[in-house]
Order: sequence, then C-alpha cells, then structure tokens
Amino acid sequence: MKIFIDSAELNEIKKACEWGVIDGATTNPSLIKKAVDERKGRIAMEDYIKEILKTVPGPVSLEVIAVKAEEMIEQARLLYNKFSSYGEVVIKIPINPSLGDDGLDFDGLKAIKRLSEDGIPVNCTLVMTPEQALLAAKAGASYVSPFAG
Repeated sequence: MKIFIDSAELNEIKKACEWGVIDGATTNPSLIKKAVDERKGRIAMEDYIKEILKTVPGPVSLEVIAVKAEEMIEQARLLYNKFSSYGEVVIKIPINPSLGDDGLDFDGLKAIKRLSEDGIPVNCTLVMTPEQALLAAKAGASYVSPFAG
C-alpha cells in the first residue's frame, strides 16, 4: 500500500513527509495556484512546483487542464519534460474529461494510452467506479486516484 498526500501546500507536504509515511503526492492546478498566490509573489509557480518535487520522496502527480486528448498529451509532455529532472513526475489525467455532450467521454483514456506508450507515468483521476479504474489500468495508468467519499 502507498500513501499519497493530496495537497500543494508545501509546509503541509514537508510536515507529512517528516512523519515517514508519505510515499508521494498528488496536486492539481487550482491547489498549486492557491498556494503560490498565498505567497504574494515571493516565488514563481515553476519554482514552487520544483520545491514540491524536491521535497516529496516519491512520485508527484501534476495535472493537465485540457479536456481534449491531443491537448492533454501536449500539456503532459511539457510538464514531464520541464519538471522530471527535479523529482519523480507523474502526469494526472482525468478518466472522463467530458463537460457534457461534447464527445470527449474517452479522451482521458486515449491520452493515458498514448502517454504510457511514450513511457510517461500516468495517474488517472476523477475515478468514480471500479470499472473506470480497470479501464485506466488497461490503458496503461501507473496509478489510479479514486474518489472515495
């Protein structure tokens, strides 16, 4: 079993890592933006992400914001290439990025498959059912982040 902290608050992450039970971290763009904004310009977003990666003793999931497969893949590659030299980067992709009747229901799976074929580790998020977790694993996700409550 692995325990990941779901936070972008660096002080919180450092404290949890000191306990010796944290295997990795998951973040999302809104959490990172909030944490950087609270520092009122004392650190740039890229430097803040680097600090998280240097702090966490294992994988750190960085999430894309796009909803179309090709755009998610492009963002994922950018994040992976930019930050992987600072720590163990995993790209967080939503299982179903669809916002309604837009035909994007399976774009998350498409992106997961392509990224895993490229050797980029993926954490599939927004997983609500066991079936979605199985599909994500079949597509090549290294991790699955279920919504359990």
